[in-house]
Amino acid sequence: MPQPVEGRHQPVIALVGCDGSGKSTIGEALLAQLRAERPTAFCHLGKQAGNFGRALDSVPFLGPYVRGKSKKETARTQSGKQASALAAICSFIFSMRRIVRFGCMRVKHERGLAILTDRYPQNVVPGPMDGPSLAALNRDGMGMRLFSKIERALYGRMARFRPDVVIRLNVDLATALQRKPDHVPYKLARKIEDLSQVEFAGAPIVDIDATAPLAEVLTQAKETVRKVLALYPAPATQRVDRSSHKNGRRAGILVALVGCDGSGKSSISEYLVEHFATEKPMRYGYLGLGSGDLGRRIGRLPLIGPAVEKKLNSKAKKARTKGEKIPGMLTAIVMFTFSAIRYRRFLRVKRAVEAGFFVVTDRYPQAEISGHQCDGPGLSTAYSHNPFIRLLAWLERGLYRKIAQFKPDLVILLDVDAETAFQRKPDHDKEAMQAKATLMPQITFNHAQLEVIDARQSYEAVQEQVVTLLRKHNLI
Repeated sequence: MPQPVEGRHQPVIALVGCDGSGKSTIGEALLAQLRAERPTAFCHLGKQAGNFGRALDSVPFLGPYVRGKSKKETARTQSGKQASALAAICSFIFSMRRIVRFGCMRVKHERGLAILTDRYPQNVVPGPMDGPSLAALNRDGMGMRLFSKIERALYGRMARFRPDVVIRLNVDLATALQRKPDHVPYKLARKIEDLSQVEFAGAPIVDIDATAPLAEVLTQAKETVRKVLALYPAPATQRVDRSSHKNGRRAGILVALVGCDGSGKSSISEYLVEHFATEKPMRYGYLGLGSGDLGRRIGRLPLIGPAVEKKLNSKAKKARTKGEKIPGMLTAIVMFTFSAIRYRRFLRVKRAVEAGFFVVTDRYPQAEISGHQCDGPGLSTAYSHNPFIRLLAWLERGLYRKIAQFKPDLVILLDVDAETAFQRKPDHDKEAMQAKATLMPQITFNHAQLEVIDARQSYEAVQEQVVTLLRKHNLI
């Protein structure tokens, strides 16, 4: 029996099942039922790798190539052979796509919408039934283990946000193939087998025989939804003002402190959150990558640390230099992963602002100038002829454009020259500091309200001017 989730104001209902179980058909009927009572969003949480492959199938030259590669990978999987590096990379990319979709679903739920999902990520059974992909591949190596660990951690986070109820549509292989004759039988059989073993962080699961007549399946599914809706009554006055989000008006306030390393962003943003906490509901948001700090921590490791840090810095320098070639697939995947993590941090900030918090961020991503040193898309500075790296770069640019559309109420640029910054942060890369100090004043942050403060002054003087600016713009 479903129970209300503590602290939740609207339900999250998940539809899961093998391809051919009727998720789309049942989902349309349930969405109509939900929307008749309250604002509801329908979210597809699958990777849709299969749909992507089938869409490419009709493309001349490329279609047959992709189809041949897919058949080879299926044969490898069936025979227990090691998966190719290409398969592992594609699996990781599609997992990152699912993570972004899940984050968007969370944003909609925080806005007050009820949620109905097609599929739901789980971290119990790796593989095609919406579990982590890399852990199911027969492939070893240090890079594979690292990215598999990252993927499992991200799936673990998604799984902890459990649905109110999971409607599991069960179907046999013959029926699934009859309804989806263009699908691979082996993959359908694997999904059917895994479906019986998955769980969703203790969420109640309602099993429905999807081979039964559609009317019977719909009756059972609608009754389940009715019971969940009874746990979250929708007041007559409750509605979601979507126009306010469209026009940029929101319940909270967003102030971003930007500038070169050594300008005082972290210290001042943390001070503001602590100082005004008694007056307003405050939140701090870090929107950097953290890659530099990670590299410096690696450099402090005994024996191998300095050599590894030097190698990492060399690759990072090439990747952020215009005209250079991105140094390899692994570097590209690491850079994209850091951007995906940054996007997830941004979604947390966005949810807090929309919930009514005054959020102060250390850094703010932008889509005007490429390069991670200026908080822009990292894979768009150097070049690559590799189609998968180019795909990652395209996906990354999309993430940064989405962030840039959510403009801060005020951007404060703490302007400092490279010499002063390096005196304050002597363990940082001086060349990168020089580039950032030069480029940061050129960024408009999608034409957000922007003020500049000379950060070469004392910390106390800069702090006082920041507070003055907040009062000037009636933000505090």
